[in-house]
Amino acid sequence: MTTSVATRLQDPGRAHAEKAIAHFSRAMKNMAFFEVRHPLIGDVLAQVMAELDSLLAHQAQLSISMVHGYVVIDGRPIVTPNISLDNMVGACQRRGVGVIVFRRGVTVRELAHLSSLLTGDPTDLPKAGGLGAALAAAGVRRISVERLHAKSARENWRSSHAAILDVLRQAGTNVRTGQRIDVGGVHQSVRAIVSNVLGAGSLLHNLHCMKEMDEYTFVHALHCCILGLEFGRQIGLTREQLEELGTCILLHDVGKIFVPLEILRKPSALDRSEFAVMARHPIDGALALAREQGLPEAAPVVAFEHHMLADHSGYPKVRRGRPLNIYSLMTSVVDVYDALTTMRPYRPPLPPRTAVAVMREQYEGRLEPRLLARFLDLLGPYPWGSLLRLAEGPLVVVSRPNPEEPGNPLARVIEIGTSGNRASDEQTHLRDMTDRMAEIRVLDPVEVGINLTSLLHRASPGDEVQ
Repeated sequence: MTTSVATRLQDPGRAHAEKAIAHFSRAMKNMAFFEVRHPLIGDVLAQVMAELDSLLAHQAQLSISMVHGYVVIDGRPIVTPNISLDNMVGACQRRGVGVIVFRRGVTVRELAHLSSLLTGDPTDLPKAGGLGAALAAAGVRRISVERLHAKSARENWRSSHAAILDVLRQAGTNVRTGQRIDVGGVHQSVRAIVSNVLGAGSLLHNLHCMKEMDEYTFVHALHCCILGLEFGRQIGLTREQLEELGTCILLHDVGKIFVPLEILRKPSALDRSEFAVMARHPIDGALALAREQGLPEAAPVVAFEHHMLADHSGYPKVRRGRPLNIYSLMTSVVDVYDALTTMRPYRPPLPPRTAVAVMREQYEGRLEPRLLARFLDLLGPYPWGSLLRLAEGPLVVVSRPNPEEPGNPLARVIEIGTSGNRASDEQTHLRDMTDRMAEIRVLDPVEVGINLTSLLHRASPGDEVQ
């Protein structure tokens, strides 16, 4: 697919363009935690301006497109894994924007207006006539937008992931500012995830593509939701129950929006006073969700209980005899697993098989034993995201569990190419790949120099932008 732009960018120009877009997406991300007037956002927008000034001194405008979940500059996508960029794609997609054009002379004030509109409530834009009309009404003359064309809105895992993250980020902003959550957007997101889990499960396969520290709170909530729904499917929940469970898990950590970033991102253990601040997020989240109409009754309960643990050794502290909601108990299980397998400021991610061992050894009795056993059975001996070396030589990555035969999950072959490695599109059961199952070796991606994030993040042939 070819994307038209005013000027063919040379490499130095593209470098300025990519840095400008990266800084702008960071500013958008920070708006989930800070007001637009906050110095942190102003500093980042000043960095955007510096890159745009260097670029637009040599050409009249910069045009970027959102195609198949990627930011595209001059017909070439930015493929480096970046949560902030994906948030921008999701924000644009939810607001019907396919192209943004920055013209020479653009100002910080205009950039601030664009970022505010892209992080504000999308339901307000139709009343203003769309994003373009809202920009014009605010006096923005050097930024324009074009609508998302139908051919550019084809759903794939990256655009779905990005749009759902935008819903979560917006929910966090609304909770922080005392506004109503876009409950309709939350329900729509959960229904999309349920359909995916009940269908091909491509979101599940690509969990490891997005495991970055940046914006951990929102990414973690989405991944717990996907894991929880796969878990719920395995234990026989109905579609209605899955949608209720998914909504509860998607919003279970919304109270963290009130936790200062320096605590959320601290690269070492929290001290007593810092932990006291962190330990308030289940209470704050429950209070925020209890004020919302249209959410499942269990949503504030799960937000309040998800860190209590089955033996009540967690927090907040309540009377020991108080029974916990089953959705809370399920959330606790997937919450622990995703936290262990995700990069955190104070430690690298654990390989899936190591995380399973840790859960067996350190969480016995703390997590509901029957649910923990069922979840670990679902993961099987080769949890999704595991990197395997087959006896015949090829590397494969496990893409989906097989509850009927846990030792025979679906996997994708890692294809080695001159331009980089990528996982094949086709999923195949392990037993169909090798006759020597006993000789399969589980590898640590870090130890063998394989970056699963970059590998799985590459566009499949059907999604390539040319």
